[in-house]
Amino acid sequence: MPASTKALRRGSKLIGAMALFAALALAPASVFAQQVSSDCQKGGELFKARIGWIQKIQSLPKKHTDPMTACSLFNGLSSANARVLAWAKSNKDWCSIEDSQIAGLEAESTNVSNIRGKACAAAAQFAKLKHQAEQAAKNGQDDAFSVDMHSDPLAPRVKIPPSAL
Repeated sequence: MPASTKALRRGSKLIGAMALFAALALAPASVFAQQVSSDCQKGGELFKARIGWIQKIQSLPKKHTDPMTACSLFNGLSSANARVLAWAKSNKDWCSIEDSQIAGLEAESTNVSNIRGKACAAAAQFAKLKHQAEQAAKNGQDDAFSVDMHSDPLAPRVKIPPSAL
């Protein structure tokens, strides 16, 4: 066999060995890249769930919203924000999340918590007033705070004076 053929075979064996080494060395990196990708995809799912809560809140009527419903929706948004924030902090480096984005999420989470507190306080007050109105109607009281339970329990009864008839 000529020397050039031997050198060519050695070169091809060397290239084959280098390709095998590169494939073995890079295999864990590609598996790791897939893992990071799935972790980042999980964050996308968390953000979509959070956006779903925001859309539900935005679809509420601007006036005459049921406070119990608002409290429930803001509780859901608050827990979704907590999950997104925890995920963002733990995957900050792997998914290239900037500090300003995390700071924005923290500020929004604080804002949502404040609104949630107000909405749930209004719901508690509404439940208390509704209970008082039901008790007054049950006891047959007819005072300035009596409420017709077929209408808004917070609205006072409208009495038509006899002279208007």
